[in-house]
This record gives sequence, C-alpha cells and structure tokens, in this order.
Amino acid sequence: MPVCLVVEDDPAQATILSDTVALLGIQALRAAEGRAALALASEERPDIVVLDLGLPDCNGLDLIPELLKLNPTARVIVLTGQDSVATAVEALRLGARDYLLKPWELERLLTVLQREIVAVPSSGETTETGERETIFWGSHPEMVRIREEVDHLTRAPVTGVLILGETGTGKEVLARRIHEVTSPGGDFVTLNCAAIPTELLESELFGHEKGAFTGATNRRRGLAELARHGTLFLDEIGEMPVSLQPKLLRFLQDRSFRRVGGEEEIFSPCRVIAATHQDLEERCRQGAFRLDLYYRLAVVSFTIPPLRERREDLLPLTHLIIEKIAAELGLPHKQLSPAAEAAIVGHSWPGNIRELRNRLERALVLGKERSIQLGDLQLAAQPKPSEGSEILAALEAEGWNVTRAARRLGLARHQLRYRMRRLGIVRPSRS
Repeated sequence: MPVCLVVEDDPAQATILSDTVALLGIQALRAAEGRAALALASEERPDIVVLDLGLPDCNGLDLIPELLKLNPTARVIVLTGQDSVATAVEALRLGARDYLLKPWELERLLTVLQREIVAVPSSGETTETGERETIFWGSHPEMVRIREEVDHLTRAPVTGVLILGETGTGKEVLARRIHEVTSPGGDFVTLNCAAIPTELLESELFGHEKGAFTGATNRRRGLAELARHGTLFLDEIGEMPVSLQPKLLRFLQDRSFRRVGGEEEIFSPCRVIAATHQDLEERCRQGAFRLDLYYRLAVVSFTIPPLRERREDLLPLTHLIIEKIAAELGLPHKQLSPAAEAAIVGHSWPGNIRELRNRLERALVLGKERSIQLGDLQLAAQPKPSEGSEILAALEAEGWNVTRAARRLGLARHQLRYRMRRLGIVRPSRS
C-alpha cells in the first residue's frame, strides 16, 4: 500500500487531509512539525508528502530538499495560505510536484493525489533483484501471470521455455530470472542465433573435435555442454538455419549430442530457453521453422507485452530505471517534471525498455536542471489532438460540467466558454 505523510500543524486540517488520503487507499501518517516529519520520513520513506509550508518550528520550504534526500522518489505536494507566485515557484524549484492554496478544494486535492499515485508501484513486490538484473513485474495482467508461472517452473528443471516479445521488452532479463529461480546449480549460457555465421553455428552450439574442419586445431566444448545443469538461452531462435534445427530438436528430446567431427554421445541436462521477436507460427507456415521444434520449445510460452500496452507500469518502471542508472554512474537521483512524465506516458516507445533506458540515461547525464525536463528526453514528437477534440473529451469526462472541465484543461471557466463558442461546441440534446 502506498504511504502518504501529511505534515500539517492544524489538527482539524490534518484529520481532513488524512481522511482524504485514506479514501484513495493510501496509508496516512501525520506530523505536526518539521522535526517529526523528517523522523517519520526517515523511518517510513513515504511515497507522497502533503506539506504545509507554515509550520511552527520551521519554514516548510526548507523541508523539501531534506525530504527528497531521505527518499528521492517521494512526491511532495505543497499546501499554503501564502498567495505568492514567488513561493510557488521556489517550492517547485526545490522539487515539489504541485502547489495548492488554502482553502484548498477537496476535488482538486483528490485529482492531484490520484495523478501522483500513478507513479507509485502498487506493491513493494513489483520488483525483484537478481544477481545481475532487477526485474520489474508491474501490474499488467500478463506480467502478473508470467511471474506466477515462473515460480511453478521449479517443479520441472529441464522443461523448455519460449519467450516472445518485441525488441527491447526484456526477454533476456526474464530468461535470467527463470534461471536464477529454477537452475541455480549451473551457468546461464547465451547464444544469439542471428549473430553467428551459419557455418559456425553448429560448432558454437555443440562444440567440435580437433581436426573436424580447417582451423579446428583443438577440441572445443560447445555452449550446450557448458550449460550442463544450468540454462542454455537461445536468443533470436527464429534465425536458426533449417539445416541445424533437427540437431537442436534431438538435443531437446534426449539432452544428448555429438560434437562436430566426434562420435561420442555427450549428455548435458539443462533447461533450454528460446526467445524471439518473430511470429514463429508464421515462420512454420512459411517452411522456415520446423513445427515439431516449435512445439518442443514452447512447452511453456510467455509473451512480454510492449510498453505501449503497459501504461499503468510506465512511471514506476521509469523511476526504477532512473534510480538504477544514477547508482551505476554515480550521479544524483533526479525526479521527472510533470511535463516529462506526461510525455513518457504518452510516447509509443517502439524500442520498449531499451529505448526508455536510453532516453533516461541521456537525460541524467546531460540534463542541467534539478529535475528531468521534457527537452532532456528528446522524444520524437507525438501527434497532438485537435483543440476541439481535447475540449470535447474533457467535457464528456466531466459530464459536461463546464467548471470541472475547465479545471481539467487548466483554463478559467470563461476561457473555456469562449473557446466552446468559437469552435461551435454545444452540449448534445438529451433524447
């Protein structure tokens, strides 16, 4: 459950704020002074902080950097009775996410809280750290299913697994996770079937004897042998030559093979995990991939959804990647500006997680502001909806309540009325 720290010295206001937070399924903590807030933040690492600037023991503005030091991913919302543009600008500059004036509107506060909670993982168990990678499961139904079924693979240490997904979705990361959970006794050995010349692929996979071919001056063990009691990961399996596929099929059936130029049968029990971005069933219909090999590989099959289908996971995943990159490069952690977050959620991410990491690493290395700005990401422009369609969408979402629709669009009520008249937008008659 997400945690929100309410820092407010007025008991009545603090109670209302805590109750409002609870309405959204968020655990509420309360502090009436700055010192108490920092102590709670240090111990609980809240995901969201609702901060009153007028505290009895300190200026709330001074707390913002301290809170973000304790938890760089915390999302600070400032409440104040000081109607000052300078105060608002300073709060945002120091890292606050939003700024609400007292007396604040309940509906507006709910909107802000709902927007910020989207970036908070729904559970502390949405990530798992392995030996080399941190895997982010998220809340997408397919990822939840994959996570549950990976745990069941411990019952069958040599059952084949096929991982499907677009380029950059994290197929090798998932393969490594399966290995760590189910095959801890052996090594994780990888072979990219598209990266090895056809004439060398068999030798790379099964090894060769001395003198087997020109240049074979020594006996060499293949990757299938090196993966004994571990995992053999065959990436880009759709690129494997048809001529080699029967030999792989035999290995999958018997877990035995012969080196190139050899006579000895070598037994190597291991799990084979294959991955591809191609449609293997279509490759089978085209005669480019053996159907019996496909069935042998796909005893268990997982399809990793692309990022454009995981909108609810995008912001939590983004913050995890930022934290990881910052730690790897020794850089300070940065939050995303609201405009950058909106762009990330709206981008189609054709390169998936690989593209997202690329953009975030660039922003961390070259960005000059305290937070990552939209321009730091250098995302390709997305097509923008027309003004009329945006207004219609807001009106329909708010049940044609002009006041609420104006707030959703960031406009004054009279501005929205003017634009509706200019564009000829009228409420449809009720039938």
